[in-house]
Amino acid sequence: MTTTPTICSIILLELGIAALDEGGKVIASKKFDNPVRAYELLKNGRVPEEVDSIIKDLQHCENIIINDDDLHSALQDSGHNVVTMPIEQQEEINKNKAPFAVKCGLAQNESSAIEGLRDFAIKISSMRVKQASERLDLHIIQAISALDELDKTINILAARMREWYGLHFPELDNLIQSLTAYAQIVSSSGSRDNISKQILQATGIQERKAEIIISTAQRSRGGDITSENLGLVKRLADQVIQQSELRDILANQIEAAMETVAPNIKELLTASVGARMIAKAGSLQKLATLPASTMQILGAEKALFRSLKTGANPPKHGMIFQHPLIHAAPKWQRGKIARAVASKVAIAARIDAYRHAEKDPSIAERLNKRISEIQEKHKTPPSDKERFKRSKEHGQRQIAYFEQQREKQTERQMGQPLGKWRQERTRRMKKKNKKTKLGKRSYY
Repeated sequence: MTTTPTICSIILLELGIAALDEGGKVIASKKFDNPVRAYELLKNGRVPEEVDSIIKDLQHCENIIINDDDLHSALQDSGHNVVTMPIEQQEEINKNKAPFAVKCGLAQNESSAIEGLRDFAIKISSMRVKQASERLDLHIIQAISALDELDKTINILAARMREWYGLHFPELDNLIQSLTAYAQIVSSSGSRDNISKQILQATGIQERKAEIIISTAQRSRGGDITSENLGLVKRLADQVIQQSELRDILANQIEAAMETVAPNIKELLTASVGARMIAKAGSLQKLATLPASTMQILGAEKALFRSLKTGANPPKHGMIFQHPLIHAAPKWQRGKIARAVASKVAIAARIDAYRHAEKDPSIAERLNKRISEIQEKHKTPPSDKERFKRSKEHGQRQIAYFEQQREKQTERQMGQPLGKWRQERTRRMKKKNKKTKLGKRSYY
């Protein structure tokens, strides 16, 4: 009389899945049609069809032992008592995957099993590289880096264009501050004699200022310019206009991407500052692992190490200084506001990275409340007495730091700790004094 087993083992391999009884005999096995797809389903907490069919064949088993944590999570609602296999048995299966696959009927021989495992590893690696490259925070890093480089390019080209065109119309440099407006005037009119009210109004200049520019162009003291040089200046202006348009497109793209990837960071820091923080950290996940104190000085590493080396005051803020609330605040409030902003950004980064939640308005409300408290408490700058006290404490820290460095240098020169050297010197002096006293007594 045969008895149905009450305890079964489910072994999940890359090539398929197999069920074994208490004696290690194979009850049922299924080979995956698409091992990579089955792997993805299990990682997402879903059950592949092959696994589902195996579970249906094990309705008589009261307890099921499995060798994979993802499979354990996927089978928790199956109605069975699911237990994870001991680590020693899991390691034994991992060491002998090829023979085990042949035993379970998932491969014809060990060479074909090894080849299947190799193909699976290559496909999984390719899929992970593809998924890593598709992460939106990495695209945000590239976009904000391109935006900063475009700013440098636009400034260089615009400065060269203004200086070159200034030989022909030098007065325009003081009348137009906007780089794009200046470039549009140069590109549209060319010579100063061709500047008209329609061209100026098309660039967004008001009528009164347009009349001033036209009258100034008629009595300009600039020299004439050849058509060849004027053509080159106009091409520079066209490049400035094109690069400025590309910059606007990048800025809008960063706004939209930050709203999708990190809405809470964007709410606290604005899109550009938040994207620069993510780029400096390396990714959104890496930024979420940083403490608030590190976020506060992110971007000020040189000043931090200089303070550690020389004993100077450490930096109060890094690139977070670009936040409007910080750089617009009085000097004596900036450090406190930067610390408050960094503490809330640390919370927002963790929510965006791990919870993938929507915008949480409570974080911004608490930050605004804290900033209001700082502004109310520190309305006036610290008194001379407080500044003198802080300066004195800083001087004492510098003195202690330099003494510590001097002791370390002395220890390196002597090859032993300074404390032991002082103890040895004291011992030798006591011994010498004792001999001297004894000598005097014997002499008399």
